[in-house]
Amino acid sequence: KGGSAVLLEEGDEAAAMAAETIRPYGKAMHLRQANYFVMPTWIHALIATSAKCFAVAYRACTLSATLCLVAFMIVETPIPDGPDFNWWDMVGTIIPIFIMVQNCATLMAIFIAIALKWAIVGRRKPGNYDWDTSPYCQRWNVYLASVYLIRGAYFGRGILEYLHGSAFLVWYFRALGCKIGRDVCLYPTGADPMMTEPDLIVLGDEACVDRASLVAHINSAGHFQLNKTSVGSRATLRSDSRLLSGAAMLQRSTLLEHTLVMGGEVVDEGSTW
Repeated sequence: KGGSAVLLEEGDEAAAMAAETIRPYGKAMHLRQANYFVMPTWIHALIATSAKCFAVAYRACTLSATLCLVAFMIVETPIPDGPDFNWWDMVGTIIPIFIMVQNCATLMAIFIAIALKWAIVGRRKPGNYDWDTSPYCQRWNVYLASVYLIRGAYFGRGILEYLHGSAFLVWYFRALGCKIGRDVCLYPTGADPMMTEPDLIVLGDEACVDRASLVAHINSAGHFQLNKTSVGSRATLRSDSRLLSGAAMLQRSTLLEHTLVMGGEVVDEGSTW
């Protein structure tokens, strides 16, 4: 006040020193005080390492499969050798087959990621999911490690990075449980990040989410909570805006750049924040 700091509450030093400081994560992972089986750290590391090894091998198989198909075609339809041999005939055979195999592998990887989501995480529901009372966070960590197949592809950029703004990205999130209306545009210029809990996100018709954040979880002092988050019809989230867990945007509302909407807040219909 008047340029000087103001002490709003003096507090109780003795009570603060006596208060418990360990969080739900510490209780579960370090003290093993949870009502479910908590996997040791080395198991988490093993899962992550195995997932990366599988992803690398999976990607390497595309080239191997291409060479096998080309070899089969050469056996069935031999390429002339000697003075009649033309390298362009070989290249013209390999490249189309490699593109076909690569696209098939990419599509299969997306299907695998969708199947892993439903097998490991299941359908999310609003509620509290602390580490020491619910296995959700552990299952979510396992799922994130398992889908490295699509997150680490293409020089680390991930498969979804190449689907920005397309209908394919909308179909993908619908397959993960997101309720998306018609003519919705998702992340045309990137994501920060892409929605982490699509089951709890509702997007109305003709909504647009640019490089914005739609996150349906909140982690406060170690207490993890999931809440529904909604974006109304024709609503727009512009670059670097954030709609936090439990917030809502009504129809034709807009969040301008760097706007933050806290959980529980509602952006009025037709308004611009």
